[in-house]
Amino acid sequence: MRIKSRIGIASFAIAIAAVSVSFSALMVQIVFPPELHEFTTWRAVLITVTVTIPIAMFIGVKIYENTALSLELQRLVNRDRLTDVATRDFFFKVMDRNPDAYGVSLMVDIDNFKAVNDKHGHLAGDEVIKTVSDVLRKECRSRDIVCRFGGEEFIVFLHQASAEQGAEVAERIRKAVEQEPTMSDDAKLCVTVSIGGSLKEAADDITQSIKRADDALYRAKENGRNRIVMDLRKAA
Repeated sequence: MRIKSRIGIASFAIAIAAVSVSFSALMVQIVFPPELHEFTTWRAVLITVTVTIPIAMFIGVKIYENTALSLELQRLVNRDRLTDVATRDFFFKVMDRNPDAYGVSLMVDIDNFKAVNDKHGHLAGDEVIKTVSDVLRKECRSRDIVCRFGGEEFIVFLHQASAEQGAEVAERIRKAVEQEPTMSDDAKLCVTVSIGGSLKEAADDITQSIKRADDALYRAKENGRNRIVMDLRKAA
């Protein structure tokens, strides 16, 4: 059982009290003779409410606290702690639940990220990663999946996107990152991204699509970075 709000605690306590009162009134009818029903019932109800409400509230608070802890632990498993986008494990869990999903896979990598860390420090690098993740979320739809794949690399899956739509989104992301500076200790950090993309048809395995997108990303890096390369061929 889960209780997700303080209103839920009150509702839980009232429900428990209502059931207890009904049971108490029923027991009065069964145990006591008819001439004592009126005299006994209201006293039984009063005692039941007085005892039940505090106990039910206490139990409700404990359930609420356990629910909050469970949800927070689940969020930590599903969401990347730095960027609050999906974790790699959660991405594959979602895709495994929807093997027939089709669309476009994008591999996004921050260019020359090691130089940012070396020159400005890892905290500045973290801020750059957060800036890029914010751009990815802003440029994607709510039904798309943005995932931090590892380090400075992200995966975006564009649900039911065509090849042309995938290329448009990739170019939009590239331009948006290029134009979105990161402020860190009064330093203005400007980075770019390289993006590789591939189609995923309903019959394709997501790992195949990611492999093709990763190969396309490698070609984007080889060709000078800050560009997109799309492998829009159908899987063999």
